[in-house]
Amino acid sequence: MKVTRRQFLKVTGATAASFAVIDLGFDLKATAAGVMELRTKNVQPMPTICPYCATGCGLLVYSERDSAGKFVKLLSVQGDPDNPINRGAACAKGSAMFNLREIYDERTGEQVINPNRVQKPLYRAPGSDKWEEKDWDWMLDEITKRVVETRDKAFTHKEKLADGSEAIVNRCERIGSMGGSGLDTEECYLLAKLMRSLGLVFLETQARI
Repeated sequence: MKVTRRQFLKVTGATAASFAVIDLGFDLKATAAGVMELRTKNVQPMPTICPYCATGCGLLVYSERDSAGKFVKLLSVQGDPDNPINRGAACAKGSAMFNLREIYDERTGEQVINPNRVQKPLYRAPGSDKWEEKDWDWMLDEITKRVVETRDKAFTHKEKLADGSEAIVNRCERIGSMGGSGLDTEECYLLAKLMRSLGLVFLETQARI
């Protein structure tokens, strides 16, 4: 029987490991317990619910705390394996919930703050490579001005039909609306009414944005 060098090393390595664990009497239970304790030292998992859609997936927010229990640092956000809905899994948005500025702990009512979260509106002028901080009043006024300008230029009141007659359509095809699962039912209803009142015909919703 021909044995290659790779096969020989694989067999002898597995045999040596088996002897170390079984024949030499090593008990790895204490080691495993020690590793788990090291990983969870000063780390408190807090259960919460993902805010991005109506599924209600459970998430665990891991944060480091001091001896007094005060929040020190946000570490990670993972699926909650005890939640009967997602059973520890999380979609792309739920997995990225670490980037939220505030995460609410249902058990304690505490809000965990991510210091890297953008807290002010940012604006980049056409042709610029820099973002500028703007206040909300300026940002909302600018958005309103551009929506009105685009709608006035592209609004279609009447459209000619094949038989030469005209039909009132009152639509705008140069603006589109994209909704996401971060919106609840009432917000989607109001958004749709607003877009329809502007004459928009391109309305879409994608649960993963």
